[in-house]
Amino acid sequence: VPIRSRDELGALARSFNDMSDSLQVSFGQLQQTLDSFERFVPEKFLQVIAPRGIENIAVGEYAKRNMTILFSDIRGYTSLSESQTAEETFHFLNEYIACVGAAIEENGGFIDKYIGDAVMALFDEPHTDGALKAAIAMQAALKTFNQKRLQQGLQPVESGIGIHYGEVVMGTIGFVSRIDSTVIGDAVNVSSRIEGLTKQYNCAILVTDAVVEALFDPDTFYLELVDDAVKVKGKVTAIAIYELHPVLSIL
Repeated sequence: VPIRSRDELGALARSFNDMSDSLQVSFGQLQQTLDSFERFVPEKFLQVIAPRGIENIAVGEYAKRNMTILFSDIRGYTSLSESQTAEETFHFLNEYIACVGAAIEENGGFIDKYIGDAVMALFDEPHTDGALKAAIAMQAALKTFNQKRLQQGLQPVESGIGIHYGEVVMGTIGFVSRIDSTVIGDAVNVSSRIEGLTKQYNCAILVTDAVVEALFDPDTFYLELVDDAVKVKGKVTAIAIYELHPVLSIL
């Protein structure tokens, strides 16, 4: 407020302005804290696990969702890490994740967690097609990443990607002093198993029939059936899997 006098009203105005400035600083710091927190827990996850605000997060908050799960893993990572120092491996992983992570966000997904060299990403129902586009973009980004490695005299790396669609439970798990966000469900396990099959079928990207059925515009993608009845570990019912070729169909 404008200060027009030096009497009691002027002093009150100065106090009010000081309080306003302090509040603005506090709000700015709070926003920075929230922005930083969302880098650890994605906003879409917070909508589920913190419906009453992050200050009220509790163990056991959950919701069921139909999601598309993308699971990506570096091939031969163990051998690669054994040939490097821990610090070199640390920098390598950050460079690799920066390379492929943008493709996930740009196509409507978010990274749920990193499991060593593995990346697990989630796409809600409106973005099922985005999961396939992200996988294609990730492989393209990996080529660029490998070109840089070759220029540095380093070995290129390969990755496999498995994609599955199904119901999951998103929520918090743990106990009072250590809470974590997680996604649990058979669909999560299947996506990991499908990624593991990429080596067996010599494919970069494999998707299940459940994903194909959930696509909004399947004709956009070049999908080739590689097995119409494969049984993954832990599943009784066989599923069909398709290779997603790293190009968008023009048909």
